[in-house]
Amino acid sequence: MLSAPLGTLAFDPGEVTLQVLKGPDGAYSFQLLSETTHAPEFFRLQAGDPRAAIERIYDELRRTAATAAPGSGVDQGEARRRLRNLGVQLWATAVPAAVQRQFWEEADGITSLTVLGEHDVVPWELLYPLDDHHEGDGFLAEWLPVVRRVFGQDRVRALSLSRAAFVVPPGSPPEASQEVTALRATLGDSVLNGGTLTHRSAVSSLIEAGFDGLLHFACHNAFTSSGSRVTMADGAFDPIDLAYATQSRALRASRPLVFFNACRSAGEIDWFSTSLGWAPQFLRAGAGAFVGTLWPVRSDSALLFANAFYDHFVTKGQNLGNASLQARRSIRDQGGDPTWLAYAVYGSPAACAAT
Repeated sequence: MLSAPLGTLAFDPGEVTLQVLKGPDGAYSFQLLSETTHAPEFFRLQAGDPRAAIERIYDELRRTAATAAPGSGVDQGEARRRLRNLGVQLWATAVPAAVQRQFWEEADGITSLTVLGEHDVVPWELLYPLDDHHEGDGFLAEWLPVVRRVFGQDRVRALSLSRAAFVVPPGSPPEASQEVTALRATLGDSVLNGGTLTHRSAVSSLIEAGFDGLLHFACHNAFTSSGSRVTMADGAFDPIDLAYATQSRALRASRPLVFFNACRSAGEIDWFSTSLGWAPQFLRAGAGAFVGTLWPVRSDSALLFANAFYDHFVTKGQNLGNASLQARRSIRDQGGDPTWLAYAVYGSPAACAAT
């Protein structure tokens, strides 16, 4: 039997959590938690390890993003139809039928969905709920604020933006400098400029010292079966470089927001008894929230998403869940480009910016 302590769970009105656990026999436990605590539903995927299927989906989305753009000649309606069919198939085959029924029973009252636990089972943001006469308002992540949490991650309701530092190593996309310029303008003079970092040593020192504020990456991230890697001016920077900060909980007092705007920056690999990736490492170190991407994205679309996210989160004062939802909606009609669904947001949906 699968079990996990629920002491860290708390609910705002309308917030629902889907807890997903993997057992030693390879079966998964799905449990929908809200004001009603539904019983766990045990589910065994016929393919066993779902990663091969997920990799095929991500590869298709990577190719779609590479060819899709306004004016590219791609049939946007057909691209959306294909994307929708992927989402419907995921909902139908990767979510237990009992959990689907529970979701529809509560759907009218749900204001946000948090996925807690296993994040490499399903690309949750890509789900398109559809059952017979039940259909929501599109993909789950364009219908509701969808965020993720990992076990041991504290619920942080205020994300300090006292200062902002930017990681832009040599060889970053040309849109990176535009992204930094736009973000600085959005943040305004009340947020201290933490500078632009190009060296791994400078980034590591900043993190290990307990950086307070926003840490924004605008760069390339190479993801392979060996994990993630960013080429900095003084060498490769990868999630293992956060091991000291993770074990010392260097960010727990400051709770920064980390936005890693790069290709597949939310990707993870197995590493002995745990998973290894930018998101789990930063969150274990104590980051208050993390934003990254599940598959390779277009640099121009990534720029648009970042600008929209910060406009809603900082300028308009929306919470983390709604800011990410509105940012997705604002860039979803980019010539069939699926980048708007690629973003994975880790944190409390109710967290707000504190400048």
